[in-house]
Amino acid sequence: MFRLLKILFPLFIFTFGQMACQSKTENSDGKNTGPSAAEQKTQEAWSQSGEIVQKITLSPSHIIRNVDWGQSIESIVEKLELSENQPATGKSFTLYLDNSDLNFADITYIPDAKNKVKEIDVDVFLEENDQVLELIERFQTYLNAKIGPSKTEGKKIQWGPKQNTQVTLEDVSTAKDPGIKLIFKQVP
Repeated sequence: MFRLLKILFPLFIFTFGQMACQSKTENSDGKNTGPSAAEQKTQEAWSQSGEIVQKITLSPSHIIRNVDWGQSIESIVEKLELSENQPATGKSFTLYLDNSDLNFADITYIPDAKNKVKEIDVDVFLEENDQVLELIERFQTYLNAKIGPSKTEGKKIQWGPKQNTQVTLEDVSTAKDPGIKLIFKQVP
């Protein structure tokens, strides 16, 4: 038994290693399955976007927070507290950005008539106006890579539509409550 294992184990390791290398670089057609240049650019921009952008978005591979258009509201899995104020339809969660109650984001998922996600609103509240300006710059750099060039109209910055998505970022700061509002909308 031991001799058989001694012979088969190296063969198993070699075979497994070969399969892993081959599946990583080629699909069944022999084409490269790695990320595209656009996906790499988006991933790099997200990696450099900073802690707050990353906490809010979770990853660059979905619309935002691992949610895609047409996903049912019931299937959304968040490890966050439900917000104090819930919308008439949909769900809202609160994400605390640090250990204080001063820096947080309310994330609201809004459904269509079939209870599928059609809009995601993110209201970000920060302690200082300087933090708002920095966050706007970081989101702008990241979303420019993900969606394409933005257009600015007053306090609003808009991206898209691209891949059924339009994003609007607005500085909604008041003297007492610095913050931004992000709206991710599904567009035909």
